[in-house]
Amino acid sequence: MKKICSLFALVLLSGCSLNRAAARVTSGVIDNGLPSVFSQSDPQYVKEALPANLQLMEMLLESHPHNKRLLVNAAQGFCGYALMFLEDESPERASGFYAKGEAYAARALKGGAPAAAKKCDVPPLFWNTFCKALYINVNRDNPVAMAELPTLEPAIEKLLALDPSYYYNGPQTLMGAYYSMRPRMFGGDPDKAKKHFELALKGAGEAFLLNRFLYARMAAVAAQDPELFESLLNAVISAEPKEGGTRLPDEVAKIKAKKLLEKKDELF
Repeated sequence: MKKICSLFALVLLSGCSLNRAAARVTSGVIDNGLPSVFSQSDPQYVKEALPANLQLMEMLLESHPHNKRLLVNAAQGFCGYALMFLEDESPERASGFYAKGEAYAARALKGGAPAAAKKCDVPPLFWNTFCKALYINVNRDNPVAMAELPTLEPAIEKLLALDPSYYYNGPQTLMGAYYSMRPRMFGGDPDKAKKHFELALKGAGEAFLLNRFLYARMAAVAAQDPELFESLLNAVISAEPKEGGTRLPDEVAKIKAKKLLEKKDELF
């Protein structure tokens, strides 16, 4: 009997080890494969296909819950899917995806405060902050969500200190969004928002169309500058498609820019 129990225990332990090994291998495949997802030119195809991949990542995290690379990919996946495909039609569903993305990135940070972050923590810190910022933005009528707005600033300041160019100058975009979302009486500043968005459009961020789209949607609206709003969105719409790792978000930005431009009279 003891031999049978020992054999059974060994099988269980082997199964757990195999699950963890499979999770490690598959997480590497996902990490290497994500660029191909963002290189797709057909947003509808990705909209239909990506949820299965997000579910796969969640299943893998059950077996390997502390895999930092997988946690960061899950955060980026949930956040990106919500921004590209859910926000406009279903802000409530988008909120749930943003909350998931924020939680996964927080797990990758192991509860560390932004002040303690190192260069290797930039990816999870960025996606944690980006997901939180977008969650707040779609819940501006929720006082509990808006109360979290001041917590963004120290995280963004740390990102700007560690790697301001990360993800196509993403920290600059985040700071621009932060100053756009804050009410003026509580530190909101459209001019500072514009300054950071302009910095986001330098270097690698210049051709990343989501930067320009968010500039229009956030800072131009906050500043009540319809000329800037129209100019930015028309630049997105008229941009020539480029092959590579930004093709999908660029295509989505063009679609979203057309829809937003149609709402100009409602926003100004």
